[in-house]
Amino acid sequence: LWSSFDKLDTIKDGLVGTVGAELTSSYKISISGMKGVAAAEIPKFPAGNNSNSSAKAGQHTPVLTAFELGDLNAILKETISVVQIADPITLILCPEGEKPCQSLEALKDVETKVLLTCASGEDTKRDAACENTTFHFMKSATSKSKITAIVIDPAVPSKMGKILKRVLQNPQTSEELLAAQFVLLAPGLDSYGPWYKSLFEWFRTDLAKISPSHHAKVLFSSPTRSGKLRMGIFSAGNADFYSLLVDLTEKCESKYGLKTEIPRVLDGKPKKMECFNPLIVANESSYDKTTADSQWESQNPLGMQTVSQFESGVPRGPLSVGERVLGSIDQKIISGRWFPATVIGTNKDGSFNLQYDNKEVDEGIRRHFIRKLVFADNLTVEEVILVLVEEEDEFDYFYFGEVLEKMPNKKYKVNIHREMNMVSVVKQKDIVTLPASSKISCTTLKAMLQKAVVSIYSTGKDKLEIQSAGDGCIATALWSQGSAVATWDGGSKLDLNLFTFEEEKQTHEKFAKLFLETTSSFGMVSQNHHPRGSGPVVN
Repeated sequence: LWSSFDKLDTIKDGLVGTVGAELTSSYKISISGMKGVAAAEIPKFPAGNNSNSSAKAGQHTPVLTAFELGDLNAILKETISVVQIADPITLILCPEGEKPCQSLEALKDVETKVLLTCASGEDTKRDAACENTTFHFMKSATSKSKITAIVIDPAVPSKMGKILKRVLQNPQTSEELLAAQFVLLAPGLDSYGPWYKSLFEWFRTDLAKISPSHHAKVLFSSPTRSGKLRMGIFSAGNADFYSLLVDLTEKCESKYGLKTEIPRVLDGKPKKMECFNPLIVANESSYDKTTADSQWESQNPLGMQTVSQFESGVPRGPLSVGERVLGSIDQKIISGRWFPATVIGTNKDGSFNLQYDNKEVDEGIRRHFIRKLVFADNLTVEEVILVLVEEEDEFDYFYFGEVLEKMPNKKYKVNIHREMNMVSVVKQKDIVTLPASSKISCTTLKAMLQKAVVSIYSTGKDKLEIQSAGDGCIATALWSQGSAVATWDGGSKLDLNLFTFEEEKQTHEKFAKLFLETTSSFGMVSQNHHPRGSGPVVN
């Protein structure tokens, strides 16, 4: 069923027909995949290209190729078509010299004005002349109407952004050149430290600071490609920005099979609202609760379900006050940014209080978001590590990666897992080691489930079976008062799905703890409790 979700509905219909039920309620839960199971066909990106990177049914592992600058063309076209307004004037900042202007090629069917980079960043006289040239070019481009879009090509250097800022920082000039509703777009591969961020933030906080004013970063990924595409967007004067952003993500998903991620959207200052007299003052008695009360009374609780997920390499074990650690800034267990800190306190619920090296204090951090700060001694190829990466404008963070090659002078070539993977040679002193993780086996999985069942629910009549699936396996246990399904994906993930007719949360948590006792290399990453029944029963 891992690649045939349509069969789930067929099975459901068969069960309902066999029982003879007239009313049903159901739910679906997404858990880990299964290694070694044939994948369903994945949409190609760009459409019609890169046929070798598409995962066909029956392939064990799809061959991934990296995104290239040419892949941005489709994204830029879709973005312009979604955020633009009628009769646009689009200004494209292109690199000077012989460098290709990728953005110009993407928008060849759109009316554009091309401004070539002229700043040096070193020659003051040349930069002053460049500022003057840029101003007059933009003024001539707006002889009929004002600029509604500015596209910054990925090859344009940051020095040109400073020139653009100096031209527009005069309020009279910006009002003369820019339409009331305009956008800035910065397409690119999602490498670290894109320089346009500070420019877009200046637009949001200084130039067009009253809402609607939005600065967004949209990331695009594909199951057939490594890395990510990035689209930086600043929008001013468009009250429909969020709905247009949704349209963009839906179009890219349906047309190219791209998954979209929007880490954050920063808004401008809200407009000042005058005091007013409300037409209605509402309280609890103002609302008709008949439907809600009826639904509540119709609920028929039948039991409880708990879904627990575990991963190999999750931090476990005690920590002491004063111990040096790394804390997960992004609240992620095996990815994201990690920052050096010191444990300054422990809490009754098992969490910890940290003081980061920048003096900020964070309290109540769960153990799996903390890793011991142990620097590398001797590393092996393919070993998973945490690597210090120096940022241009931010703090220096540690990122997950793996060793590719041992180099002379205590250096290593490593692959660093950021928003886009990058290969770098780093010093041994900038590498933190992680506890060794190990796989389990189908026999171990069965023993883990059996221990939990026998310890809590066994009546001597329970039925326990195990069945292989791909590289992993599924263990099931059935008894008179419930059932449990444990899944191992053949790699680093375990899932435990427990249902009982008794709604005892503490018993479910004890079951998960007993299940994990057999192995020391896995730790819990999530656990969700759900009431089950008819009515429907809701959380």
